[in-house]
Amino acid sequence: MKINRLLVVSAVSVLIGGGGFITSKALADQFLVAQSAPSMEQRESGEGKRGGGKLDRLSGITEAQKTQLQQIKSASRQQIEAIPTAAQKARMEAIRNDTKAKMDAVLTAEQRQQLAQSSPASGERKGRGYPKISGLTDAQKTQMREIRTASRQQMDAVLTAEQKAQMEAIRTDTKAKMDAVLTAAQRQELEQMRQKKQNRQQKQS
Repeated sequence: MKINRLLVVSAVSVLIGGGGFITSKALADQFLVAQSAPSMEQRESGEGKRGGGKLDRLSGITEAQKTQLQQIKSASRQQIEAIPTAAQKARMEAIRNDTKAKMDAVLTAEQRQQLAQSSPASGERKGRGYPKISGLTDAQKTQMREIRTASRQQMDAVLTAEQKAQMEAIRTDTKAKMDAVLTAAQRQELEQMRQKKQNRQQKQS
């Protein structure tokens, strides 16, 4: 099922880039950002184009460090993949499709094209926050916000408290392993990036 890969990528992006707890709210935000990707195949190729993202921008990072970090991220993906059941993945897919349809109904054809072009699959987005769409009216912004809030609440109900706790444990373990690979200066730099991202997400929520 195509939602499987999307869930893994979304969860790991929260694991690596988030500055707080892993919750299904955070996963919901990642799903809402990714919902406009034209296809799963394009999304996966887009992921490869983005490379290591913020980690590649760390000062003085070596190839050996990149390799170690990639191995840590891959292990985390495997752990995350084992958490949701098939039924939960199907439910997330249904929410994602419903949210996309509702947002498409609010936007004009030109705005839908902008949203598609700013999706992770296009390789044109520079942050993981919600993409900028020009020409949005106040009414559209309100509708989009309401759709996003409702979808987030639906996503929040998918995972159990135990599963959320498992994700938090993985997050803590992953962060500790990554910190052990990085220098003190690199850890500080990464934490600043995480904080900036968290601030952007708070403004958009």
